[in-house]
Amino acid sequence: MIALLRSFSWQELRHHPWRSAAAVVAVMLGVALGFAVHVINASALDEFSQAVRSVNGQPDLELRPAQGTLPDALYGQVAALPQVALASPLLELTAQARGADGVAPAALRIIGVDALVLPAIAPALMPRAFEGSERLALFTPATVFLNAAALDALRLPADGTAPSSITLQTGLQSHT
Repeated sequence: MIALLRSFSWQELRHHPWRSAAAVVAVMLGVALGFAVHVINASALDEFSQAVRSVNGQPDLELRPAQGTLPDALYGQVAALPQVALASPLLELTAQARGADGVAPAALRIIGVDALVLPAIAPALMPRAFEGSERLALFTPATVFLNAAALDALRLPADGTAPSSITLQTGLQSHT
């Protein structure tokens, strides 16, 4: 192999140094161009993903416990960091829900949010009150706001009229 390199390649390199240098430069430019396209594509994809997360109401960072719950003091510490522009606690659980008419229970994902901070962080998650609800219904204790999928699962009318009551059960606890 070395003998072939000496007899053919080395002689070609000696006789035409500029041609060989131009070929090496052309390969380097091709690799650089391919890498530049890759970097630009990755940057555009990252920006698009960030825009989609923002529109869908997904945060840039989530703190979730591996097991159990997070200590309440951690929220204050994270919210006080200078790198954090906005922080909002979010409680999430799965519950069995049953409408007032005795429909078979349906599993619902319940999300508890800070309704005052939520419009700035995740406007898509902002709860919407039923038609005819009072103006401050958002702050009424023990109030659940249902999206279209939950209304469908509980076989409730989607015309905007509020159901009289819904029973939520998680574990052995039941709330109406």
